[in-house]
Amino acid sequence: MKKGQKQTPDQLLRRKQTAFRRKIRNIFTGAGFEHIPTLGKEFKVGFRKIEIDALFAYENIIIVSEETCRANKDRDHIRTKNEAFHEINSNLRCFFEFVKHICPEKADIFTRYTVERYQVFYFYISDSEIVISDDERSLYSNLLFINPRILNYFQWMVQCIRKSAKYEIFRFLSLNSDLIGRVKSDSERTTIKAPIIYPEDITGLRNEVRVISFMMSAEKLLETCYVLRKDNWADSLYLYQRLIDKAKIRSIRNYLAKNGEAFYNNIIVALPDNLNFIDVSGKAKTISEIGNFEPGCKLEIPNEMNSICVIDGQHRIFAHFEGLANDRHEKKISELRKQLHLLVTGLLFPPGMPENERVKIQSEIFLDINSNAKPVPPDVLLQIETLKDPLSDIALARRVIEKLDKQQIFHNMFEFSLLEGSKIKIASIIKFALRYLVTTKPSENNLSLYNFWTGDKESLLSENMHAYESYIDFCVTNICIYFSAIKKNLRHTWENTDSKLLSVISINGFIIALNRQLKFNGIKDFAFYDEKFKNWRFDFSKENFPYTSSQYRRFSTIILKDVFSISETDAISDKT
Repeated sequence: MKKGQKQTPDQLLRRKQTAFRRKIRNIFTGAGFEHIPTLGKEFKVGFRKIEIDALFAYENIIIVSEETCRANKDRDHIRTKNEAFHEINSNLRCFFEFVKHICPEKADIFTRYTVERYQVFYFYISDSEIVISDDERSLYSNLLFINPRILNYFQWMVQCIRKSAKYEIFRFLSLNSDLIGRVKSDSERTTIKAPIIYPEDITGLRNEVRVISFMMSAEKLLETCYVLRKDNWADSLYLYQRLIDKAKIRSIRNYLAKNGEAFYNNIIVALPDNLNFIDVSGKAKTISEIGNFEPGCKLEIPNEMNSICVIDGQHRIFAHFEGLANDRHEKKISELRKQLHLLVTGLLFPPGMPENERVKIQSEIFLDINSNAKPVPPDVLLQIETLKDPLSDIALARRVIEKLDKQQIFHNMFEFSLLEGSKIKIASIIKFALRYLVTTKPSENNLSLYNFWTGDKESLLSENMHAYESYIDFCVTNICIYFSAIKKNLRHTWENTDSKLLSVISINGFIIALNRQLKFNGIKDFAFYDEKFKNWRFDFSKENFPYTSSQYRRFSTIILKDVFSISETDAISDKT
């Protein structure tokens, strides 16, 4: 193409597709998978002819990749791929034979194991968010949908820790060590000599939580650990760790390569339940049967990936990552991974302790350790608050906004990860507006949605999860009804990316107004809010929007007066 010549839409799309496919290939090959180029090659499987964008293989793990830059609502494409992958599953041996025929240079990948030993997964990877309901997902059960957030997380992890990021992918696929590679012996465990088992009364921990210290190689930690990062792909309440820092990883790795010595400060972890303790006579014992500081005792830890949860010290562990061939430090670090042993202090929870209690203790330890280090990001603090006290107004608001992000009106608009740019930040919405709308303890003379919920309040206050989610759903439904009326009547402004309508300032103003009008109108249906906002207009342009981040309440007063016809005197006298 000549310099300065304008590209056609088709040329732009092809460039976009090429860049997108390169990104995907770099993620999987960077994590240690082999790339099998199948783009443009047609496979006859069963009664269908199938095209596959790419295959990636790690030992017996095969990922079939469909990579699309198509429009979000192309359900026919999704349906067709779901049917194609079903056909592959039904004719796996035939499919492997076709791959070997079309890509003979990669044929050995499909002869290492019996066909039954291979684990095949079908990724539908889109460069834009796929708005798809849970019911629709069940219709396309052969597909694993990889949205931009998941893909960006994997890309970040590969950029930070290279081949060691494969364990993140395996965890996403819910794979355990027994399913990868050769069938393993049940006796594969790491034996640790001279662990220190602390007496219960000197640790300060209660609820039968025990503390054990020991030395473990960096290699074994890399193979068995995982981190509850709030930025990752999981949809879970129990995530609190911050995103791994690429610069910090590189700095520690440079130090390791230069000095060749381990760090002396503890790695803090939560240990798996299925540990063994062996006394000097070789007899297996429970931790309660092992004496405090008992000499000669050994600790056996299963060699199971994603089984040791890192509470503090992820950068010191992952700096030992398995690098690529062009990594200038890999030769040195590969030796140190086996040689260097890190000091680990592990929490052993009683087997019956619920997950929320375990993670609550872990997050509090994380916060205590890091309170005087690099400032903990606001959203991490909000997530830890959610774990510590699920009924606090902060925790309720955090859970509500998580669910709002999955509703059609706000789908994927809020920022829950540092990898998600150009999204609505949630910390100020939670702290200055939403918490007061959903609290179970509204201040004197004020109301919240809790006052109008007819569910089982006694069970909610007892932290019954069914009642908890029921109340969250009630809040989400009413907020969606309210904002749906706003969107309908201000649609042009809502969809204008240059407008301030979906800024934190405006959203907080709308939420506070909804909260303040409860004492006058209670909760209402869509028709009520639709009628109220029908003739209301406001200038949300960046040039003319008059409010700043400290003026949420002033904006809400305007909404009360102009939309809900609540007099300025009444509005101002309200202290919500």
